[in-house]
Order: sequence, then structure tokens, then C-alpha cells
Amino acid sequence: MVEKRDALKSWTILLSIVTFSLSLMGTFLVRSGILTSVHAFAVDPKRGIFILVLLAVATGGSLLLYSLRAPSLKAGGLFAPISREGSLVLNNLLLSTATATVFIGTLYPLFLDIMKLGKVSVGAPFFNATFIPVAIPVVIAMVVGPFLSWKRADLGRR
Repeated sequence: MVEKRDALKSWTILLSIVTFSLSLMGTFLVRSGILTSVHAFAVDPKRGIFILVLLAVATGGSLLLYSLRAPSLKAGGLFAPISREGSLVLNNLLLSTATATVFIGTLYPLFLDIMKLGKVSVGAPFFNATFIPVAIPVVIAMVVGPFLSWKRADLGRR
């Protein structure tokens, strides 16, 4: 959509920044030893601090550049909510909600432990209760979206 329709440039850049920041956050949590994982074969607090500094610099720098440059990105490519673009935006929002659910479920026990409010384990019951209700509309939008036309769809026509 960014290349062909000149739409959602700012949103695409922001999603890219958040995606890279979350990958660094996951690397930090596992490699520093804060979370135990099958992938925690190289646990080293010094490495964790390096990754934390890298996370702060990369995320902070990216968000600073984004905040400075985002106003200069022109909005373009208008489309109706019921269209293939609208379906993609809906999927982006739902997948962002799913990402936030996993992020909160991962960090919630750590924050409780830091604040000395007890230890809690977040497992499959939490994720089944919170993730599945978001995943079902994602699947529906993925099924319906490709059948919609670009820019504007007529639901009664099909």
C-alpha cells in the first residue's frame, strides 16, 4: 500500500520501529537472564546491559527521528473503510493488539515481582483467554480481505 497507493507511510515506519524494538526487548529479557528460556544458552548480565543500552539507543533514536520527520510525510492514498486497504488496516490493528497482549503477559509477572506484590505465573490460560478473541477476527479479516476490491468495495455486489 505504501508503494502503490502512497498510503500509510507513517504507520508503516512506526510499526517497523516497534517491531525492531520488541525484538531487542526479547533478546534483552532472555540473554540477560531475567527470563529463563530454552534460548537462554548465553546468559550473561554484562551482555544484558549491552543489549539494554543498544535497545535504549536504537529505540530512542528511531522514535526521535520519527517524531522529527513524521510531520513531513504527506498523507495520501485515501480509501474507504470497506476495502482491501481497510482490511489490511484492521488486521494491522488486531495484530498490534495481539502483540500488546503477549507483551503485557510477558512483562506483568516481572513488574509484580519488582514491586514485591508476589510471584505470579502467566501461562496458557491467560493467553487462551486474551489472545484467541483477538485472533478470530484476524482470521476472518484475512479470509474476507482478499475478496474486497482496492480503494472501495461494494459488499452487496458479491
